[in-house]
Parts: sequence; C-alpha cells; structure tokens
Amino acid sequence: MRLILALVFLMNWTSLRAQTPTADAIHQMIGQWQTADARSALREALLANPDDINLHFAQSRLLFFEGNYDESLRVLDALNKTVGNSMPSSIGAFRSRVQETHDALKTFNEHITSNGRFLIRYKGRDKLLLPYLIPVLETADKTLSADFGYTPKGQVVVEIYPEISYLARVSPLTESDIETSGTIALCKYNRLMFTSPRALVRGYGWQDTVSHEFVHYYLTKMSKNTIPIWLHEGIAKYQETRWRESPGHKLDPPEEDLLARSLESNKLITFDQMHPSMAKLPSQEAAGLAFAEVHTVIDFLYRKKGYEGLRELIKKLSVGLEMSAALRLVYGFNLSGLWTAWHRDLKTRELREYPGLVQMSLEFKRPGETTEDDALEISYGSIKKKQVRDYTHLGELLRARKRFKAALKEYLKAEAIAGDGNPTVQNGTAESLLALDRYKDVPKVLEQVRFYYPRYLRTRLNLATAFLNLKQADDAIIEFESAMAINPFHPGPHIALEKLYIQKGKPKLAKRARESLELLK
Repeated sequence: MRLILALVFLMNWTSLRAQTPTADAIHQMIGQWQTADARSALREALLANPDDINLHFAQSRLLFFEGNYDESLRVLDALNKTVGNSMPSSIGAFRSRVQETHDALKTFNEHITSNGRFLIRYKGRDKLLLPYLIPVLETADKTLSADFGYTPKGQVVVEIYPEISYLARVSPLTESDIETSGTIALCKYNRLMFTSPRALVRGYGWQDTVSHEFVHYYLTKMSKNTIPIWLHEGIAKYQETRWRESPGHKLDPPEEDLLARSLESNKLITFDQMHPSMAKLPSQEAAGLAFAEVHTVIDFLYRKKGYEGLRELIKKLSVGLEMSAALRLVYGFNLSGLWTAWHRDLKTRELREYPGLVQMSLEFKRPGETTEDDALEISYGSIKKKQVRDYTHLGELLRARKRFKAALKEYLKAEAIAGDGNPTVQNGTAESLLALDRYKDVPKVLEQVRFYYPRYLRTRLNLATAFLNLKQADDAIIEFESAMAINPFHPGPHIALEKLYIQKGKPKLAKRARESLELLK
C-alpha cells in the first residue's frame, strides 16, 4: 500500500513538474506582450526552479516590459554576479538597452491616473499636458475596448519625451530616422512613447498621435504580436480619431492629394516596402503616402465586414495563421488579391488633388530653442516660386516695421500668383488684417488653409483672435482649443480661454487654463 501511495505521489509530482511553465514559454509570452500571463507563469516557475538563470533573465525582461527599469537592472546585476564571464552576449545587449532607458528617464516624474490604469512619465513643463492627455487616453481605452471586443490587462505605461533625442535613446531609431520620416511617437516594449509638442517648431496633432499609439498597444496585445506592419499601421491610422469621432474619418487634404498624385503616376509604396517600419522610409513624404495608403486599405476592409471582420482577421493571425490564409478565410482573397481589390476600389473613389496645396513637413526644434518664439516661425520653405517668396518676405519685413497696409499689398501680390492655399502667405495676409482691425475679413482669407492644413498652429491662432474681436465666443473657443491640440505650450490660448470659459460658466475649464498658464510661467 505504501509503495502504491509513493508511486501515486511520484506520478503527481512529475506531472506538476511537467506543467510548470518553462523559461522559453515565459520569454515567448513577454515577446507577445502578454505581461499579465507572464507574471503569473514566472511566479510559478521560480517557485519550482529558483536557481534557473534563464528564468531570472525572463524576470528582468518582464520588469523592463512593465516599465520597472530599476528592478530590471537589479535582477540583471545579480545574475551577472552569479554567472560572471559566462554571461551570454544577448543578455549583455539587453542590459545595455535597459541601462540606456534607465539613464534617460531617471529624472522623470510619474503620475498615476485616479483609476490606476495609466502610469504617465514626464519631465518639467510637460506636466502641463496631463489634464489634456488623460481624457484622451481614458476615452480611447473605452472606445477601443468596445470596437475590438477586448481590453488589455494591467497598467499602461505612457512616456512623454521633451526632445527627440530621448526617443532615439530609448528605441532602435536614430535621430536621423526620426527627422527623415517624421516619426514622433512609438508603441514599443509594451508602452506608449511620444515626443512632447514643445519639441517641434509648430507643434503637431499630438492627441491623435497618442491615440494612434494606443491602438498599436491594443493590436499587439490582442494579436500576440503577430500583425505585419502594414496592417498594424493601417488599423492604427484608421482608429486614431476614434476617441473623438465615429469610425471612417476622411483623409486630410495633404494625404488625399499625395495619394491621388501617387496613384495617377503609379508610384504607390508596396506592403513589402513598408517593412520593417514606416520610420525607415526615405522621407516624410514617403511615410505620409504609406500611411494614407494603409488608412484606405483598412477603410476598404471595414466597408466589407466592419469591426467584426477586423476582429476575426486579428484572431486568426493570433493563433499563427499566415496572412494570405487568414485574409482568404475572412474576406475571400489572399494578400495579392487584397492589393488588387483595394487598388481597384481606390480608383473608384475619385481622389482629389488640391490646387495650390504644399506638403508640409514636421520641423523639429534644436535644444535650447523656445517654443513660444518659434511657434509662428515663417515657413518660406513651403514657397517654391521665387517671386512669391520675395513678395512674402517683403510683406514680413514691412509688417515687422508696423507698415501693415504696405505689407498687405505685398501678401496680396504673392497670393495673386500662388493662390490661396499657402499657409505662410495667407497667414501673413491675415495678420496684416488683424493689425488693421479688419477682423471680419480674416475668416474668409484663412478658409482654404484651415481646410488644407487643419493642424497648422498659426492659422488657428489667427482665426481665434479674429473671432475674439468679433465677439464670437463659441467660434473663438473652438479655434483656441484646436490650437491647444497642436501646441499647448503657447500661452495665448490659455490667457484667452480662461476668460472665455468664465464667460461661458465653465469654472473647471477656466481653472485648468489658469493652472496651465502658471506652469508656463
């Protein structure tokens, strides 16, 4: 009887040992961003095998992916003492990544949202972003959860970098990659990373950008990191505005214009050319084209089977199905067939080219430059014709000398040649009109460029100033808030909005504007 009991115990013990998660399995979970499951499995595995070196390496990786860089380094250093010179090179390379990230962010502050869902790291004046960032994250979280029928477990780490050099230090990208492609944010290592709008000359649409990266976070978790880059970026681009509007938002005019011209000239970027990253494409224009393409690919798939189809496609990829096979099961065509069907659909959409539109690139500030002084920098680079550039430059010189009527004449000469689609020319005209108290003329002057370039700060500020002087408070609030969504480090909108919110009986928003202004001081 005792022998039988001993054999039963041995069999049960052997079975339990066999079920204990292996280090390789845990590493795979971490690579798939299944961090909650990896944490549970690691706890069990370490109880069974407390001296397993590979498990301790997995522990350091998991801590890094959870955003705990101090502890990740501590585990690695303890491992190094144990292993010594026999430490594998792969662990050494990983330690360098952890050390660089730790050193780059060690002076950052941390803020945990009231619901505990988000851990936000920031430095200095980027604290100003928090009351504008948190509603975007929380709204996007709810919306994406409903759209995808899935909610990632655990806390989401969000890091705000004051300069692009930080993004280069904590990611595989170089500063050259960032400036060439216009990459200002990433979702990598199980966290959201984005560059503060104060790092750019005119800011950028940072709220939609953060939402875009949050979509990547959802997709990576949901798919177990199996989605190719074109599908990843397509869904993220399609969903980036879901925190503020219904699905299916249209391309902005610069994107549509670029896509229309590229389709006409048969110079589209293939899915293969987008691999391994949009950030590795040769220019901001190439990256912009790729994003416009994949946006319309997802729109094409959405019109076929909605979110149900996208969810099913992701589900099939998550269990290891190859892309063509997954597409065929869900939509009835393989990857080549998707390209052909989408290309055919694109030609039926009557994409527009916009006369006078210029492709605007993101302009990064150099360390030491101040946002307030640079926010309205004149972009002569957007003016191709020398005569137009000369008239505009003369207008700027005259306006600086307060000769506003003479300046207006020069801007109108430039406009007569270039049309009303250049933001530098049109805003020069608008600012001359504002100086001459001709507020009623400003909205018409800026109508086209607001449509062409909805995230151009100077346009929003000039419109807001005109509406403020015309006593059109609601319109002024819209434009000042739009300016805040581009560059909240410009003090003008905060000063105006505090008064406007009080006027509208919105004391909480007035308090937020006042506190933001205090942070800027």
